Amino acid sequence: MPQLDQLLTDRFAPTLAIAFGSVDCDLDSLRKLFRQRSIDLLGASTAGEICDELVLDKSVAVLLMDLDRTAYRSWFRPCGQQSTYQVARAGGTYARETFAHPAVIVLSGGLTVDAERIVSGLKDGLGTAVPIFGGLAGDDLQMQRTFVFNQHDTTHHGLALLVIDTDRVEVRGMAESGWQAVGAVNTVTQATGNVLQQINGEPALDVFLRYFGFFDNRVQCGDLETMLSTISAQYPLQILREGAEAILRSPLLGNEEDRSLLLAGGIREGDRFRFSISPGFEVVDETIQRFSDFKSHDPTPAEALLLFNCKGRHAALGPLIQNEVQGLYREWKAPLIGFFTYGEIGPTQHGACEFHNETCCLVALREK
Repeated sequence: MPQLDQLLTDRFAPTLAIAFGSVDCDLDSLRKLFRQRSIDLLGASTAGEICDELVLDKSVAVLLMDLDRTAYRSWFRPCGQQSTYQVARAGGTYARETFAHPAVIVLSGGLTVDAERIVSGLKDGLGTAVPIFGGLAGDDLQMQRTFVFNQHDTTHHGLALLVIDTDRVEVRGMAESGWQAVGAVNTVTQATGNVLQQINGEPALDVFLRYFGFFDNRVQCGDLETMLSTISAQYPLQILREGAEAILRSPLLGNEEDRSLLLAGGIREGDRFRFSISPGFEVVDETIQRFSDFKSHDPTPAEALLLFNCKGRHAALGPLIQNEVQGLYREWKAPLIGFFTYGEIGPTQHGACEFHNETCCLVALREK
């Protein structure tokens, strides 16, 4: 890659690269490129890429940093025979044992992974409240395989972590959604992990389809798959948690045989929720303002930004997503890369780290 070689000079010798790329790109060659130049790499496949103020497609976005290698560690683990929770807990333990005050950037492969288990595993391994940010890899909505990788290996079902020493590098950020709840409060009466079987004692798929006007819900399988991929971004479930902010869960797939819904994150029996709808155009300005308010609490300039933005949000906002990305970049005025994810991990305004859908999560980095 001539562009990379032109950047490598005596004045700039990057130690770490973060890369987000389409599955249509040659990600194996990308890994080899950084391995040959002894640059640590952390990356994920995407459903669209972001670079500075640009929204891209079928490309690769790369952030190069010349951090001291003692200020960070990379950790990579395919799940293999272990559960997502077990691998995440091992990653959290590694972070806790590596730095006294770590922050974690986590990338996950796996289309049907219950990402709440990633968050709970990391928290249990860490043992204390630690900043955690990240996203689930995408595959341009092919819904076949997603990947995370480092310079040595790649996996379609596993985790890649960047563990940062916050005594050396400031890491801060926030997740913001803006989706509006509608209708009555519903109750989850049967669920296993991220499979929702019953709502209010009825088959979950039937309730979902009836709620949004699909009265003849015994549709053909192909029609059902197409319909859900179209409307799931518009009507996520807004889970109501007592004493905490609501979090979103998007339906991914419907099972015609048992009439269940596969969600993009875990849900529990007894959870109460309302369906929600994509907001109006004003959500873009509101999101930018929320992040501007967040920035005002610490006006110290960031040196780099990571953006994890939901692909469902992209689908719902359409071309307006460009305005959102552009507004965030111009507000912070720092090099930015990101990607459109199948789920996001980050703290809410009140600081609790959660797994989200339909959410925009921004992370600011600055060497101390």
